[in-house]
Amino acid sequence: MNSSILIRPELSPKKDVIKAIDGFLNAFQPHEIKMEIKLLLHFDEKSEAYYLVCHLDGKVLARHCDLEASLDAGEDDEIYKLNREITEDQAAYKLMEEDAQNGRSFEDLVLEYETSYHPQKSLKVYGGQHRLRAIIKAQHVKGSVLHGVRVYFDLSREQKVEIATVSNTSIAVPNDLLDRMREQLIGSELRDWCQAVGLLDMGVDFADRRSPDTPTVRIARTLLVNFFLGLDTKQLEDFHQPIICKSGGIDEQYLTVRSRINWNDEGLKEMGKQFARLHKLQRQSVLDRQEDKNAEFARKALSLSVVSSWAYAAGLFQRETSYLNTHYSIPESSSFPEDPLNAKALSEARLRPTDPDTYRGLGTRSSPSELGRMLEVFLVLATKASKKRITKELAHAAIQSYVAKRAVYEADKVLGRI
Repeated sequence: MNSSILIRPELSPKKDVIKAIDGFLNAFQPHEIKMEIKLLLHFDEKSEAYYLVCHLDGKVLARHCDLEASLDAGEDDEIYKLNREITEDQAAYKLMEEDAQNGRSFEDLVLEYETSYHPQKSLKVYGGQHRLRAIIKAQHVKGSVLHGVRVYFDLSREQKVEIATVSNTSIAVPNDLLDRMREQLIGSELRDWCQAVGLLDMGVDFADRRSPDTPTVRIARTLLVNFFLGLDTKQLEDFHQPIICKSGGIDEQYLTVRSRINWNDEGLKEMGKQFARLHKLQRQSVLDRQEDKNAEFARKALSLSVVSSWAYAAGLFQRETSYLNTHYSIPESSSFPEDPLNAKALSEARLRPTDPDTYRGLGTRSSPSELGRMLEVFLVLATKASKKRITKELAHAAIQSYVAKRAVYEADKVLGRI
């Protein structure tokens, strides 16, 4: 170990950690070392990771920091960034950029010294990417400015995810990004499946926040869980309840479903392809027309209430070919400029006088009753409607049907306790 490092007696870092530390010190010579000040080797007991706290020149960081950090050196993982997207349009970032140009010294930038991929950019950024982008842009304005860094060494995949999560959580990282990082840790199957069925373009990862066209991990999980809930239901006439997967934490129901998935199953792939087709045509139809170009109408298929109920119906109809064909043919049920889901008609549907004035129509909320109502739209369309397209009349009928089914269901529960 380099003589400039102090190690507490109770610590015993592995050889790979020591080797990485020596490589970092030789490559970068932190300010403290140049000033002949010894550095203390820190140990995070929660993640069991070793790190140094020191200072590096902004020009050094600009040359060697990798804002495209990934889980490991594997070719697939390099495509998918561990960090959230840089959001340079935000006011807070603009102020940060101005501070950097005026010589601001930033602290606690979270890095890992990692040379297994992009060795010329060996300082992988897990926290502070906005500050580092500001530092990079300020290099032509200011001279030497020191910035505080926390540099980790020889991290495992699990440690990378945990440290990146903690670092980003301190700056209010979106739940959708936390979901994406945790999904990366589980494996790439969900992302690969979404790319295979067309929900994601090849080489594109899940959105790290609500997006008009790209699904989040939560949307993809909700799609799969409800498909299997519908598939497992024995009777079409039963009272059905779609669900929405949790976000920002562990969803046990998703993990249970995930453990039983055959990602190559043809029925599962067909379901994904049909949903991707519905979403793309819904978005295209709304954006291409002259009137009612409402952004919420365009992304209607990605509404969690629509995702959950559509997928539940797709699973439920797997044993009824005619119903399934009707369900999958929704994209052809209308002609331009109408959109397949008839989002305007859904927005005007309500149960009077029960629904409040603030109710914005079907598919806009995420309560259990809203999911049940939206599911009933697809059930009525496939099993009852003479005209196989979503209309305002059908939406009103679906709400009434749901209310009646729920009343019977609740009554049966009460009678069952007598």
